[in-house]
Amino acid sequence: MYTNPPRKRVIAGKLGLILILLIVIPILFLLFIRLEGEKPKITTNLDDNFLGLSQPLHLSISDRKSGVRDVKVSLMGDNREVELIKEPVAGGSLVFGGGKQEVNFERNIEPKKLGLNEGDVLLKVTARDLSWRGWLRGNKAILERKMTIDFKPPIITVLSKAHNINQGGSGLVIYELSEVCPESGVQVEDEFYPGRSGIVEKSNVLAAFFALGHDQDTNSRIFITATDKAGNTTRAGFTKYLKKKRFKKDKIKISDQYLEEKMHEFDVASDGASNNPLLEKFIAVNNDIRKANTVKIRQVTATSEPAILWKGAFLRLANSKRMAGFADHRSYFYKDQKIDEQIHLGIDLAAYSRDDVTASNRGKVVFADALGIYGQTVIIDHGFGLFSMYSHLSRIDVKPEQLVDKNETIGLTGVTGLAGGDHLHFSMLVHHTFISPVEWWDPSWIKNNVTSKIEEIQSAMP
Repeated sequence: MYTNPPRKRVIAGKLGLILILLIVIPILFLLFIRLEGEKPKITTNLDDNFLGLSQPLHLSISDRKSGVRDVKVSLMGDNREVELIKEPVAGGSLVFGGGKQEVNFERNIEPKKLGLNEGDVLLKVTARDLSWRGWLRGNKAILERKMTIDFKPPIITVLSKAHNINQGGSGLVIYELSEVCPESGVQVEDEFYPGRSGIVEKSNVLAAFFALGHDQDTNSRIFITATDKAGNTTRAGFTKYLKKKRFKKDKIKISDQYLEEKMHEFDVASDGASNNPLLEKFIAVNNDIRKANTVKIRQVTATSEPAILWKGAFLRLANSKRMAGFADHRSYFYKDQKIDEQIHLGIDLAAYSRDDVTASNRGKVVFADALGIYGQTVIIDHGFGLFSMYSHLSRIDVKPEQLVDKNETIGLTGVTGLAGGDHLHFSMLVHHTFISPVEWWDPSWIKNNVTSKIEEIQSAMP
């Protein structure tokens, strides 16, 4: 019996099935991929719901599957819609997708130039991808945020009256804002000193300790500045009297014995080119290590407790003799040759060898460790940006985050760092700026320049 045609039909059927599968499976796979339902993700920098005269907009759209197709951004207010962005995204195709997985937009929103008035508006961001969902229209993501347009800068009212500041000294100004602002404080040339609330119950009454550096003159620009949530900034001057100070000049002789005794403490390599590597090392320590220490101190004093922790005059080392003053201009000599010069940013106090060092006032320890030229050092935060610093210690008895009381022992005097003999190097700072401690040792100065101002404002508040 002849059976070849049926066998051919079976083979043809199998080939047809294989062909169908080869066509259908890729189509199904393509449909599965191209019909993905994940929406694009929208992120923006607008954390505060306020728009001022000018507000930078940083917008990021991401879609990890099909890629981003187009983006539209608009503001809706005053019964109209203002388009900020309406752009297709280049790359990819509707057939195969493969568009950009992330796109970023940078725009500056200026509502006034767009013809929008103060009041509430709606920011709307719409993004689509290259998916085939929605009859090829793609997955759509929408971000809506209610915003308030505000063109009016805050009003600053200075509440404290007399502001007498010595060169190398500090001051306190108390002011009231017409609205609560995320940032305000005193600007002294390029240095900013933030204001803090808390001296009274009203959150828009702030106090700012500020400093006039030893290297800043009596013509320095000093004013209060405040920026509201919409980015509107205002400035206000205040009555002040700046007094110029004269600082001592001092000569420091560096001996071979000193170099032999002290330079082993510091891990500074010499290039070997000098005939006196220990002297070369001293100059590097006195400059490079000193600069690194300044950076570290600035980091430590960048934040402060939002409350005044201290009370009354600050204490100096008991029964001590002053050996060097604040802002002394030091010239260093080696064998009658001038080799360096620096500014002494503290007061050196000497009493007995390994004498008890006590906290000058109540506060929180924020640093207790070795600090380069300063040796073993403790820094205490007294709140509202006021700090005290104790250096060249032979022993440290406190730890960071520890609260210490006034006159509580925190260590022993010593000769660590660049100390030439057993003593305490005592410094005070307003934020990152070194100031003369003498003012803070004086009860009359504190009463006239700090506590009386605070008490006057407190008594005037309802």
